[in-house]
Amino acid sequence: MVKDIIIDIVGNFADGKTTLVKAITSESTLRHSEEKKRGITIRLGYAHFNLYKCNSCGSFSRYNKCELCGSKGDLYYRVSIIDSPGHKTLMTIMLSGAVLVDGALLVIAANQKCPQAQTQEHVEALRIMGIKNIVVAQTKIDVVGKERAKESYNEIKEFLSKNGYENANIIPVFASQNINITRLIQEIGKFDITPDKNEKTEMVVVRSFDTNKPGTEIKALTGGVIGGGLKSGELAIGDDILVYPGVLVKNVWKPLKTKVKSIHSEFGVEKKAYRGLMVGIETDLDPSLSRRDSLAGSLVVKEDNMPQLKNRISIDYSQIPDKFNKPLQKGEVVLINVLASKVLGTIVSQIQNKVIINLGDTFLPYFPEDQAIISRKLNNVWTLAGAGKIYE
Repeated sequence: MVKDIIIDIVGNFADGKTTLVKAITSESTLRHSEEKKRGITIRLGYAHFNLYKCNSCGSFSRYNKCELCGSKGDLYYRVSIIDSPGHKTLMTIMLSGAVLVDGALLVIAANQKCPQAQTQEHVEALRIMGIKNIVVAQTKIDVVGKERAKESYNEIKEFLSKNGYENANIIPVFASQNINITRLIQEIGKFDITPDKNEKTEMVVVRSFDTNKPGTEIKALTGGVIGGGLKSGELAIGDDILVYPGVLVKNVWKPLKTKVKSIHSEFGVEKKAYRGLMVGIETDLDPSLSRRDSLAGSLVVKEDNMPQLKNRISIDYSQIPDKFNKPLQKGEVVLINVLASKVLGTIVSQIQNKVIINLGDTFLPYFPEDQAIISRKLNNVWTLAGAGKIYE
């Protein structure tokens, strides 16, 4: 069975992530009108490609004819790419997709000192999320001289060693001329993907939308679509699912009960969805419920796997060393990422590494042992501060 994997492409703003994705996949992830206008990734962008393994030389290629020796290859991976925003102010959007990824492509430009602040923060996030598969693309080598390219390479090597990724390979690339892209593909093919042992279905929703055009007749309307990926388990056409937290009815949150009508991925129509594949699930929900990402951050499960739904969580917290001058303070407002949810909370108490956070009117769907990532305000910008497991 061909494996599906999701790769997060991360790095500092303007280091060339979206250009590199286009070189690899021939697709642009700038699909939203505002993204196209500003030339940056604002929301999580998506692209995809097939990865083949050559029957003759064993190398990896984007085509069934080997890019190195010309022999025939067999489909090895179907790769979905999440192009995460590089702006510091959009860091929490990057964290929404990180929970789904199997590996990362870290982009670092040779014309800037390494690490840039956002590069450091993205790598900290990857480490917190336990992402072990990583390869580095050293971009913009075409705009610097030979000596600066070498100096940049050594800076990157030192940076990776300090952050626990000393074994990650660094590939210099010239994306617009397709130089060394094939070498980069070899590293992605080597990613070691460990199967998820959890068989319970958990789908993380990062987008939702209404596909109906204005003026569509009522009888022709299609149900709301939820987009994202499975953290574990599987979904099939016809499955009954629950969407948490759902809707507020008489001051009580009620999950949305619906059915999987169809499954679509970047690769086409799917009969089933597993971890490693970004999908759009058509449901029989009223499409007004899913319009404009209104269900983004939701958790999709089956009836045999009910999550906790609370507005107060307790975390075994570990702060990133040397990031902030003082520990979390009682009464401090923080931003919390759990699965694809982003919520504000207030610190109720901190005793050693035990932190209790009140989420106010927001009820968060989660499972015990889920990872909670905490960001704090630094110079008026939400900045990654630390993380921990939810124990209650």
